[in-house]
Amino acid sequence: MELFSFDVQGRHFAIVLDFDLRLERLVLDGTVMSVKPLGDTAGVHSGEDSQLGEFQLSFAVHSQVANYQLQLKDAEPITGEAELSEQAKTMIALGASEGPQQAAKTNKKSGIVLLGIALKLLKSFKVVKPALIAASVAVYSVMFTVEFALALVAVLIFHEYGHVRAMKKFGIPTKGFYLIPFMGGIAVGDKSRTQWESLYISMMGPVYGLAMTAAFYVAFLMTGSHFCGLVAATSALLNLVNLFPVYPLDGGQVVKALVFSRRNRLALMALLTVSAICLYACWAIGLYFLCFFIVIGVVDIIASWSIPISDDMTPLTTYGIWFSLLWYIAVAVAFIVMILMLVAAQVPGAEIATKILSS
Repeated sequence: MELFSFDVQGRHFAIVLDFDLRLERLVLDGTVMSVKPLGDTAGVHSGEDSQLGEFQLSFAVHSQVANYQLQLKDAEPITGEAELSEQAKTMIALGASEGPQQAAKTNKKSGIVLLGIALKLLKSFKVVKPALIAASVAVYSVMFTVEFALALVAVLIFHEYGHVRAMKKFGIPTKGFYLIPFMGGIAVGDKSRTQWESLYISMMGPVYGLAMTAAFYVAFLMTGSHFCGLVAATSALLNLVNLFPVYPLDGGQVVKALVFSRRNRLALMALLTVSAICLYACWAIGLYFLCFFIVIGVVDIIASWSIPISDDMTPLTTYGIWFSLLWYIAVAVAFIVMILMLVAAQVPGAEIATKILSS
């Protein structure tokens, strides 16, 4: 919902409220410049534009209007008064301006109730998985909204299900998966017998996540459903993060299976070269958060090179190493492309992913 908007130097500024995600956005000519948690009726946003340079917008909302002050770099502050949108006026008139805060209280109460039920269920080992799922929903509902909590838990379940299906494919005994609040999820099973099994099991979580992201993205395009868009954006970000080459994330397990499979120095040098190319590419397009984890992953690989590995695990063949490396890179690139497509399609919440990756 647009709160208010105004024009300065031929540029259109707008403050947009998202009650589902509890976010407040500053939009400049249709581009999101700043995102912050939805707070009270006063706010401050900062941004940087190629034409305007660095700027800061502060405002205070009253019953019918919003008083704003736009501070451009090395310029006098621009002050003005903007009329609230009709929807905003209606909400305030109906006393709905307390909507976000009231929703937060309601979500918190429902989350506490769900958490209480989950803790009681934990007393029975037979329902430990449903209990942990309920606890995760409860915790994330308190932190965000019930809708976002359900989307997040759905993404985690589908991701971990991919790992479990991979274990069953190789006949590895598994106890299923468990969701752990604040920690994500974990698929539990016996040890892999070969490096290929270890790598395949690690990759299938993100692969299932990619399929889920694509399916909900298409559903969003066809229906315009906010929930479908939210699931797609959440799935793309979380699965991409899981592919970071840092142990014990899936990406870290994949990279170690590749490099340590035969202590192949050629494979190590090839991986370091590919890492350097990916680092440059991510830096060039502004994904600085990915750059950080690529560097951490390389440091982790080099530091672990001299650590002995299990002799009872069958190593990958040379063909298997190159195939798996290309597979890993292709899935990671697919998630980056999906995130950029989600942002281009203006999927609600998708800009948060690019904000995080470019931070």
